Parts: sequence; C-alpha cells; structure tokens
Amino acid sequence: MTPHSAIADQLRAGACRRGGAVSQDEGGRPRRQQRGKRAPRIDTGDRIVVRVTAEERQRLVSEAGELGISTYVRARLFGGGVRNRDALRKIAALHVTGRRIQHLAEQPGVDEFMIATTLGDVSAAIRGLVDELDDVVDDDEKAAAP
Repeated sequence: MTPHSAIADQLRAGACRRGGAVSQDEGGRPRRQQRGKRAPRIDTGDRIVVRVTAEERQRLVSEAGELGISTYVRARLFGGGVRNRDALRKIAALHVTGRRIQHLAEQPGVDEFMIATTLGDVSAAIRGLVDELDDVVDDDEKAAAP
C-alpha cells in the first residue's frame, strides 16, 4: 500500500464516519477544494500599446529595473525622470561621509592624515557618481538621436 492510498483510505473512512463522501479524481486521490474567484482587477486607466523589438524591450526592462515598465515610462514622460536607486544610495553615503568630515573638523587635534583620507574617499565617490551620471546622460542622448 502506497502512502497516497493509505491517506486516501483514512480520509474516506473519516468522511464516512461524518456522513459525507470525499470526491476523488481519476487516481483515487481526494480532490482539492476549489478556490473562490478573485475580484476583477480595477481598470485604472486607458491602455496604450507600443510595439518594441526584442532589443528595445530588453533595454526597457533593464532601465526600468525594480520599478516596472509602466511606472518607468510614466515617470520618464510625466515626472521629469526616474530616481536611480543606486545613485541615491551613493548620494546618501556621500552625505554620511560629509558628516564624518564635519565631525572631524569640529574636534581639535585631529590627525591630518585621517582628514586627508576621508576627503580622498569623498573625492573618489564623487568622481564615480559623476562618471555614472555622464553614462546615463550619454545613453539618453543616443536613444533620443534619430
């Protein structure tokens, strides 16, 4: 006797004691209860269909990232751009580093090497952020060119 048939036998025996029968599928196993229907999705606006090539879709998906394509397109067209989460995180990290520099500058007798190292970190982070933003702007300009 297989485990499935043993369970089915137990379920049948239990159902018979309660006075009901268990419906079964073709394999003799008890059927699952049917799920209730979901409420229909609320139509939030008009749909616009845009056809894109496979390459364009891949680029759109990669640029949209976690946002989703609809949110990304809406933000680019109507919101004046999309917030780049990675860039925002780097800006927040720069803010924290700037606060460290401020705290160092407020303390008398702080080692100049420590301040120079912190300033070097900030400078490198700013250069990296500027390079990334330049790449994004260049990509946008290439995409807008006919």
